[in-house]
Amino acid sequence: MRALALPLCLLPGTALAEAYHDLGRPEQCGAYAEASYDRDTWFPGGEGGLITLTDPQTVRGLNAMLFEGVISEEGFSDPAGRILAMRGPLASVDGMSTDEVVIIMTDSGIRILQRCP
Repeated sequence: MRALALPLCLLPGTALAEAYHDLGRPEQCGAYAEASYDRDTWFPGGEGGLITLTDPQTVRGLNAMLFEGVISEEGFSDPAGRILAMRGPLASVDGMSTDEVVIIMTDSGIRILQRCP
């Protein structure tokens, strides 16, 4: 079951998480596979559960944050492990390929995301 980002906008002082698609897959925007991320939550899309990001730590010298994840969907409060989020332009041998990507690294793997239009 997909968690909606809507409850985030109902809480005082919080912002709606931004929508993302996997690199090169804009058809995910507005669909079941759409992911969302802000510095409070990470939702990987699809069957993935909402993960609350706690204990934020900066990574010195990089535009990156390291979090402890807590599965917080449907009343759960189970550890989800460490989550590293990085943001910046995607570089290639030819220079910058895109304006900005968000990279989410978990023990399950690495996701490279672009903001939905």
